[in-house]
Amino acid sequence: MQRISLDRTTMTSLVLLATLGMIALLYFASSVIITVFSSILIALALEPFVHFLCRKAKIGRKVSSMVVGFFAIAILYGLLYLVYRSAQQLFTDLPILAEQIRNAPLVQSIIDRIYEVTEALSEAGRSIAPPSGSNAEKGAEVVLRGGNSWAEAIFHGLGSVTTIMFSLSFIPFLVYFILAEKEPLSKKTRELFPGEYQEIAGAIFYDIERMMQRFIVGNAIVAGFLSVATSLVFLAVGLPYWIVLGILSGTLSAIPYLGLPLALLPALAVGLVSFKWGGPILVIVLSVSLLHVIAINLLIPKLVGKGVRLNAVAATLAIMFFGWMWGGMGLILGIPIVAITKCVLENVPATQHLGQWLGE
Repeated sequence: MQRISLDRTTMTSLVLLATLGMIALLYFASSVIITVFSSILIALALEPFVHFLCRKAKIGRKVSSMVVGFFAIAILYGLLYLVYRSAQQLFTDLPILAEQIRNAPLVQSIIDRIYEVTEALSEAGRSIAPPSGSNAEKGAEVVLRGGNSWAEAIFHGLGSVTTIMFSLSFIPFLVYFILAEKEPLSKKTRELFPGEYQEIAGAIFYDIERMMQRFIVGNAIVAGFLSVATSLVFLAVGLPYWIVLGILSGTLSAIPYLGLPLALLPALAVGLVSFKWGGPILVIVLSVSLLHVIAINLLIPKLVGKGVRLNAVAATLAIMFFGWMWGGMGLILGIPIVAITKCVLENVPATQHLGQWLGE
């Protein structure tokens, strides 16, 4: 069969169109892609346990996958139940806390200062812009649109509550099927490629599996360490709801780049109305900042960085792009997606230079 050669301009145009089509697919099919990718990550995290059970207990892969999946769901629901029991009082007190935060002297002074600056800027704008016709007499109409809620920002990519519940109901089944049918799925996926590329595809799958397992396990260890340490600090200073706030702060602190302000925000909001003086708040700020610095400079490079091997520019762009596209879920999944892309590019001879650019 005669091969059709394409000039560089045509090839560049086709690559650009394919890239734009992929971005459109990621945006419009976000709920499906997030569900599938999350299931794959969970399956990769549970794969060592399934392999261990198959090897030690001498039982089939399907039974091992079912047992591991059951215990994983049981542990997850147990943790969620414990957190919910600890957070019940927090949920009950949220309206009161919100009102207290709104009426706190420090918050009121900040709001008053912002109002003064806004009024000064508005006055300066009116003095610069001359009145024109009837618009000057009627005055300019200003319409303020409310922003999205925190829940909409976090679950932006998943859509409505119904879609979220629909997606979550599929994840356990997808995880089980991926674990139970891992070997046939891997074999059939490799067979999709021509003969000379099957070996490359196998190397890519192996590298992705090892990299993602290290990424997931490393982040879980870091988030667990930060959650326990932060909870103990909050308990020591007498912060209310210390378990819930400690777990929330420790988990958020593991997010690259945005972790520190996100980790401080919940504790400072509650501490602002709980303490009569600034000593405990200063201890919270210093402790959370110190733990975050330890995690970023010691734990994450040792436990996560060596597996992912993304440079700072690529990691930052991944968080920005997928955070914009999928909200909070993009902050979680952005780096794994780009890391997998780098792994694929590095193993294909024609795109090795792109993979090396994404790497360290």
